[in-house]
Amino acid sequence: MEKLKIFLDSNVLISGLYSEKGGPGIILDHFIAGKISIIISQKVLNEVIEVLSEKLQKMLPFLQEFLLSYPPEIIKDAKPENIKKWSGLVNEDDAMILESAMSCEPDYFITGDKHFFNNPLIKKRSGLKILRPESFALGRSHGRYRNKN
Repeated sequence: MEKLKIFLDSNVLISGLYSEKGGPGIILDHFIAGKISIIISQKVLNEVIEVLSEKLQKMLPFLQEFLLSYPPEIIKDAKPENIKKWSGLVNEDDAMILESAMSCEPDYFITGDKHFFNNPLIKKRSGLKILRPESFALGRSHGRYRNKN
């Protein structure tokens, strides 16, 4: 059975590392248990490191342990010329993450950033299934978002 491919935004990874409770923590638990595959971009990883270094330095060892023990797939960032089409909809950093997510064709893009899932134009143009972490975690517990056969 093929695992679901989940592209995580930085806020989900940070929240999941910070607390095992809630949607982000449940998603990381599913990943560690081998139930789903997680993909992040280099930009996402850089954002996580930056935020933890600035605001939650005590979490850096947890990030290091996570990356060494349960390495997610880390993909290259999208090419800068590919993000221009998102001008006016999202900022440049978010456009980079959106394009990177699209490039790996995940089953779901999980983010806590409201502007990604509140704007129907972003969903339509990207073709991504964009969910909040809690929605994905709750859906998994109720039998939705199952691995592919």
